Amino acid sequence: MAIISFVLVNPKMELHDLIEQNNRLLLLMEHFNTGFTVADMTIEEICNSKGINPLLFASLCNLYNGYDKQLFEPQTIDDFNQLIDFLENSHRYYLDEMYPEIKHFIKKLSEINDTADIKMLDKFFESYFLEVKKHLEYEQKKVFPLFRLICNGGSDIPDLKKSKKISHSDIETKLADLKNLLLKHIKLVDKDGAKRKLLSAIFEFQFDLTIHSIIEDKILMPSIMKICK
Repeated sequence: MAIISFVLVNPKMELHDLIEQNNRLLLLMEHFNTGFTVADMTIEEICNSKGINPLLFASLCNLYNGYDKQLFEPQTIDDFNQLIDFLENSHRYYLDEMYPEIKHFIKKLSEINDTADIKMLDKFFESYFLEVKKHLEYEQKKVFPLFRLICNGGSDIPDLKKSKKISHSDIETKLADLKNLLLKHIKLVDKDGAKRKLLSAIFEFQFDLTIHSIIEDKILMPSIMKICK
C-alpha cells in the first residue's frame, strides 16, 4: 500500500478529526457497525461504548490510512470474533453494494455504446464477480466457521491446510485487469460521468479488497496458526 499521507492513528485520537482527513474510514466504521455519529469522542470512547477493542479499531484505521507495518495481533476470543465479523460485513458490502453499483454503470455505458468492447467488458465483469461470489461463499461457509471453532477451543479441529490455500491474489489481479481495460484500452462515449463513476467504484472495491486480504492473510491466519501449534 503506497498511501502514507495520513496520520498514524492511536485510540486517544478523536474519530471526527480522522474522518475529516480520510473519509474512507466511514467504510471501516460501517464494517464495525459503529454508526456515524461520533460527536467529539475518541476512538477509545466509541469502542468502549460498542464493545470493540480500541487497539484493533485503531490498527485497522491505520490500514485504511496506508500503514501496514505494525499490524494488530488478536489476543482474545473477542478479538478474533470482531475481526471475523468485520470481514463478514465487508462481504455484504461487496455483494449488496459494490456489485450492483459497478453493474449499474456498465449498463449505463452500454446504453450509449453498442460496441463489442462494452459487451466484452460486461461479460468479463460477470465472469469475474461469479468467481468473487464463490470465493466469499467458501469463506462464509467453510473458513470463518473453522476459525471461530478453533478460537473457541474446539476439540475436534478440522484440517487447516485447505484454509491455508485461500488466496485473494487471483480476484485482485482480475479486478486490476478490469480497471486497466477501462483506463488503457476501451474508448467509450461517456454521459453524466458514467465512466468516471464506474472507475471510482472499481477503485473503491479494489482498495477495500486489499484491506480484506491483509486482515485475512497477515493478521487472522498467522494468529490462527499459532493457536493450532
